[in-house]
Amino acid sequence: MTVTLPGGRTTSGRLNGRRRDADGRWWYEVAIAVPAAAVRPVDGEDYSQVPTERDRGKEWVLQPLPYDRAEKRALVLHKVGCWAAKGRLEAVDDDMATVFIREKWATACEGCEPAPKRSRRG
Repeated sequence: MTVTLPGGRTTSGRLNGRRRDADGRWWYEVAIAVPAAAVRPVDGEDYSQVPTERDRGKEWVLQPLPYDRAEKRALVLHKVGCWAAKGRLEAVDDDMATVFIREKWATACEGCEPAPKRSRRG
């Protein structure tokens, strides 16, 4: 889902549920991921039981392009840190990168030549 934040900025969120109130308005319960620097814990709350996970890191980014033709797709897959990756980039894991290349939804950058592990297996 796309969530519009105060001030008009948008971010992606995960829909956890929705309900309709007595006036017929819909309310959505959405989870968004934000960096720790953007939140402030509530004084006196114990967060020791909150599940904690480490991101294993993403090796790839997708770069949208302003066109889409059969010979040149609208998405380019890059290795993270590629000098040619510009603009709004979306980090993707190895599974997603593999699907985008295999299904020809994205082309591989000619500069960094990304090769997701799963696409190298055959």
